Amino acid sequence: MFIFLYFYISMQKFLKHISAFALAILVLFSTFSFTINEHICGGVKVSVAIGIEAENCGMEIETIVSDETTMQQASCCDDVTTLIQGQDELPTQQDVDLTTQTFIKAFVHSYIFVLPTTDQEKAVYTPYVPPPLIQDIQLLDETFLI
Repeated sequence: MFIFLYFYISMQKFLKHISAFALAILVLFSTFSFTINEHICGGVKVSVAIGIEAENCGMEIETIVSDETTMQQASCCDDVTTLIQGQDELPTQQDVDLTTQTFIKAFVHSYIFVLPTTDQEKAVYTPYVPPPLIQDIQLLDETFLI
């Protein structure tokens, strides 16, 4: 029984730490801004990079330069850049109107002063002592549990 209780309490503490860490990471990553670069060649995604330039597939565009004209072949490759914008400023303070303040005061007052607390003393009972056994009633009545 005590091992189970110890395990239960330690598991609660562990879950509190894990949830606090997860929320801290969530706040941290919600403020980051980063880019996702993708290189697509012929309709197939070749490479993906976060924060840096995506790797090229090696099929560069060849430019043919002559004396009079410059010709450029149509490229089968495409570079896609996605910018994920984080929050710039987090709200620091919110104004609370008078009705909300009144509700909070009434709630706290009723919770602390009106509702009963569990810190009351428990009644101490003496252990029950059954009456002494004079005759065995099961043997007298010849009734036995099977």
